[in-house]
Amino acid sequence: MTPECPAPCDPRPARDWTDAAIEWASGTTAVAMFAYGVSLSYSVLHRIALAAGLPSWAARLWPLGFEAFMASAALNALADQRQRHHLSAWWQRVPWYPWALTALTAGGSILLNWFHPAIPLDPPPGWLVSLVYGLPPLAAVFAWHLFLQRLAHRRQHEPASHYGGPVLAGQDGPEDEQDEQDSASAHRAAVREPAGDPRARIRALLATETPEAPVGWQQVQALTGLSRSRAYALLRQERAARASGNGQQPSGRATSGASVPAPSSPE
Repeated sequence: MTPECPAPCDPRPARDWTDAAIEWASGTTAVAMFAYGVSLSYSVLHRIALAAGLPSWAARLWPLGFEAFMASAALNALADQRQRHHLSAWWQRVPWYPWALTALTAGGSILLNWFHPAIPLDPPPGWLVSLVYGLPPLAAVFAWHLFLQRLAHRRQHEPASHYGGPVLAGQDGPEDEQDEQDSASAHRAAVREPAGDPRARIRALLATETPEAPVGWQQVQALTGLSRSRAYALLRQERAARASGNGQQPSGRATSGASVPAPSSPE
């Protein structure tokens, strides 16, 4: 007779320590090889920068800027790709621009390291001097553009509400364009939907709402796993549909004549 699992029972299987050791060994080796490659690449690029006539302090910084831009472009590509997992076509899920910058930078570093024995450095050819002096400002422009893209992307996906209070039906936010696509279904009569449907979960959550404990978009996001903007939009739609269905004002709106201040939009 097997003993019952004590409450609470942890459904997760026991971790395989052999797999864990392999992961740690593989990760440590990868980090060591990366450091090894960066060190050798730094030595070659530093030598090229000195031969091109850069001051000693600038020659020490030039390889770091080269590698730092490659890392920045790769991180931007990874962050952008994490936001595209919901797209259907594979080519839409690939952030081509930051990945192209990463490939160009990595390819340039590899080519300089690969062919540097065949490149004369005393004196260096004119194209190599132009490359050394021209790459830093060019990389700075692309790095700044990637940074501005991340800021714009973050602002685009910020919800209009930044507090845990209710999202009222009459308030406008940056999700209005998305709401127009769902406006036909937002005000339809409530129908029986499967338990896994996010709208059904939101309606069940709104059924338990009280003036003392209003429902916010954070609760909807935690319950359904939707993005912040989608959770905000669906909560507002279901609140409006609930209000139009029973002929009452949405829960949480002041009825004493004092208006509820709208949530501040992101700066």
